[in-house]
Amino acid sequence: MMLNVLLVYFSGTGITRYYASLICEEMESRGYSCDTLNIEDFTNLPTLWQKKPVALNYTIHAEEKRPLGKYPWPYLDLKNALHIIDENPLFRRLASEWSNYDLIGFGSPVYGFRPAPVMIRFLLDLPVFERPVRVFSFATHDGAQGDYEPFMRGLLTMKGLNYVGHTDQSFIYSASVVLRKKFDHVKTGRLLINKSIQARKNINIFLEYIHSLYQGIPYWYKRDSLIGKFVGIPYRFFYSYGIDLLLNHFLFGYGIHKDDCVKCMTCVQQCPQGLIELDDEGYPIRHYHCMYCLRCLNWCPTDALFFSKATDRKARFPGPEVLIAAAQQDDFDLRVQRMRKNILP
Repeated sequence: MMLNVLLVYFSGTGITRYYASLICEEMESRGYSCDTLNIEDFTNLPTLWQKKPVALNYTIHAEEKRPLGKYPWPYLDLKNALHIIDENPLFRRLASEWSNYDLIGFGSPVYGFRPAPVMIRFLLDLPVFERPVRVFSFATHDGAQGDYEPFMRGLLTMKGLNYVGHTDQSFIYSASVVLRKKFDHVKTGRLLINKSIQARKNINIFLEYIHSLYQGIPYWYKRDSLIGKFVGIPYRFFYSYGIDLLLNHFLFGYGIHKDDCVKCMTCVQQCPQGLIELDDEGYPIRHYHCMYCLRCLNWCPTDALFFSKATDRKARFPGPEVLIAAAQQDDFDLRVQRMRKNILP
């Protein structure tokens, strides 16, 4: 069976991009044709998002409790945003172009049990598809995704798409890195490699299910039981409260060490929401709360930026490729040392 597949995603720290590459590799190993599309390469994401700036509850709470600037940003909460679904005329052609695919996957990191706000904006701007193309969602998270899957199902179904399933993977705690004093690249790289092996196994289970859909063969695929859903309600509540507490007390804010800043504008260019600008002296500044994807901190070449004091002079997340390379290089060095030890008298 030959399937023509498209994976559309947003990635904050690079983990979701990495997960999309694993899914694509496993699909191609089965003979599928797989294309990937980072939405930031497809459209001007800050401009798209700022026209109708949807935000999650934790960002809106931060604006209310700890405003960074004088004027509040006109954020739309999800409830109101879902009622403003006028299609973007720039995306109208996608209904015909993407209908040529047999299967489309939409992926994002999980923020507060939801996709990234920029991904939500992108999906809301999509046209309604006349042909019900089969679609699925995929996600990366730090251990809990809550009701991310039913949210994606509802959103994609609203666009006339045929939602068929979901796959996800917890890799490493990339978000908490900015709170640590030390971050072991080699150890984390090895963990990421082990998690990747687990991810490939789970992807193949999901692909067996996808294969059965097109073959018309009954196939059992994991679904939340009623007991699991019932137990998950209080879990999601306390987890959500904990995330809100963590963000409000340890992340929310914005600061800069001007002596370290080289005014390279990397943070300005990397902000998916376009919320970082330059002040009168040419230093980056952010007057509003964002979705806290951590990209500005992680990409700053001199570590001049921080959010709250809890993130000042702490570690930064270098991206999955750097971590894997560090682990592989360390393993190679160990093998060389052992080889020399065995050869030399």
